[in-house]
Formats: sequence, structure tokens, C-alpha cells
Amino acid sequence: MKKRALALSALIYAFCLAQSSLTGYVEIMGIRPNLLIVAAICIALCRKDMESAFMGLLLGFGLDILIGHALGWYAILLFLACFGIGMVNPKLYKENFIIPVFFVFFSTAAVELMYCFIHYFLKGYQDMVFVLMALILPESLYNAVLAIPVYPLIVRIHKRLDKFDYIHARI
Repeated sequence: MKKRALALSALIYAFCLAQSSLTGYVEIMGIRPNLLIVAAICIALCRKDMESAFMGLLLGFGLDILIGHALGWYAILLFLACFGIGMVNPKLYKENFIIPVFFVFFSTAAVELMYCFIHYFLKGYQDMVFVLMALILPESLYNAVLAIPVYPLIVRIHKRLDKFDYIHARI
């Protein structure tokens, strides 16, 4: 259990570090990928509901800390998105690469749209259609393409963690 906690905290730290340093170099037409959302959704596809929701919460807090506007909004949104994906996770055929692309695209769109709605109601942005068409949909597409190399990496890490995680049975 200690190895799992250490490995997952190192995974969170690595994705936060990559989000803060590498995404500026892979910016396309002013759109940066959101590695923490991609990682949270890919982890939610590998794990059950509560563990994936907890990882979504931690990665959301990392995203809130990196953005610096308000602490907790991305954490709540990623918690809910990962919990929902973790609920349907046992019913999915996860070896197909279209599944993570689909879930990352729609989850990124949903999380970013809800974040914009929160800002719309709190600050009063005027042009939601522009934000949707110019920011949210391109970022969702970019994250969906980025899910193709990230998902096998996360699956490999979780298979290694599950190899050492077993329960001793009493006889």
C-alpha cells in the first residue's frame, strides 16, 4: 500500500510538473493541452469509482494551484467527472484506444464548460459561444489526441502497481 501511495503521488507530481513546464512548448494556435485532465480521466478508466474520484480530486487541486484563480473548482469538477467514469468503468472494454479518446474529449468539454459556467455566474462573462468554439472545443480535441500516448502509460503503471498489491488470506 505504501508503494501504491508513493507511486501515485509521484505520478501526480510528474503530471503537475509537465503541465507547468512542457505545455508551453506544445501550444498550437494559442491552445495548450491540459495534461492533468487527461491524466485524471485516464486514471478513472483504470480504477474503480472512489479511487479514481480521489485521484481526480488531487489532480484537480494540482490544476487549481497551477492556475491560481480559485482553489477548489477544478478539484470538484474533476472529482465528479472521475467518479462518474469510475462508475461505468467495469462495463467498458478498455483495450480499445477509442474509449479513452472519447472519454477525454467529452470529459474535457464538460469540465471546461462547467468551469466557464461558474465563471460566467460569478464574474459575468458575456460571450459564451466564443469561449466554447475558440477555447473549449479545440482544447478538448487536443486533449483527446494527447490521450492516445498517455493512456497506455497510465495502464502500464497501474498494472505494475496491481502486480505487487495482493491480499493475504487466512487459512
